[in-house]
Amino acid sequence: MAKLEVYLLATGLKDYELTEYEQKAIAEYDDFEWGEFKLGALFEKLKTKKLPFKADELPKQMIGEYTLPCLTSSFKNQGLNYFVPKDGATILKNVISIPSNSDIYRAYFQSNKFTVLSDAYAIRWTFSDVELLPNQYLFTVPCINKVTDLSIYSYKNKLGGWNVVKDKYIQLPIKNDEIDYETMDILISAIKKLVIKDVVLYVTDKIQPQTPLNESTNSLEVSEL
Repeated sequence: MAKLEVYLLATGLKDYELTEYEQKAIAEYDDFEWGEFKLGALFEKLKTKKLPFKADELPKQMIGEYTLPCLTSSFKNQGLNYFVPKDGATILKNVISIPSNSDIYRAYFQSNKFTVLSDAYAIRWTFSDVELLPNQYLFTVPCINKVTDLSIYSYKNKLGGWNVVKDKYIQLPIKNDEIDYETMDILISAIKKLVIKDVVLYVTDKIQPQTPLNESTNSLEVSEL
């Protein structure tokens, strides 16, 4: 509980009260103006070194020099189910991963260090020389999944790799005909607070000192036992 409390404070999630701007973003969501953008114009595929490992040969937990999570086509744990050595690997962080050979083609925002092993790839925002914040990356993920994570795609009917995905179009909020980065950031911030509220209340309740019993009550309980 103490570790979780520290994490909530460090990430700013301890404060779950919505700001005026966050309340406004949620209230006005249905009135957002949206624009269509080609994925290949927004993102670039990142090149990674090919690793000399097969998934079934790798540990599923960190052990020895095997400390770097590696990406496969699995949708479990965001595709990070095995570990490889850092030496010789292309280490990525704060990018989006997408499987290229799977039953499910679900994109994820990878906020921690990882590398690519097989049947998947990573993309990074490159549009208009703007560096996306984590919340803005998180906003784009469901926008991508609306055009990739579809029931029509399967292991037999593959979506394909970046050469196919880059030509798909996603919708993002716009303001004055430009991508509305501020709204993307504020809305995700609001959603985080709504999701984390129950966790914060639970942790707060658990770490608060319990009211001590008085001596007579203690004596009564002990004698009854």
